Amino acid sequence: MKSKFVKIAGDLVDHVNDTGELSFIFKTKVHVIIIFYIYGSEKITFENLCKITKSTVSRTTIQSILLEGVKLGYLKKTIDKDDRRKKYYSCEFLKPILEKWHNQQQKIFN
Repeated sequence: MKSKFVKIAGDLVDHVNDTGELSFIFKTKVHVIIIFYIYGSEKITFENLCKITKSTVSRTTIQSILLEGVKLGYLKKTIDKDDRRKKYYSCEFLKPILEKWHNQQQKIFN
């Protein structure tokens, strides 16, 4: 069991040093939390993310990660047609890399 955690730790270290999508996802714990919440949700807004993280993450940090993700093309921001104040975030561009990473983690634990 302990060797599995060593493999996962090594995997995470590799992604931090990477320069692609995974380096963005695993840049910090907060990046991982935000990306995983976005990926796991149908529709999620900045306000939803602030509520979900229950003040463990500042609003400014969440906003910075969202802006960075959109700028890099990893996150997509969509404005609600009925209420233009609502902006939904998705990470459809990260779907293949997140699913690949998930499958690799499953192989380690199985």
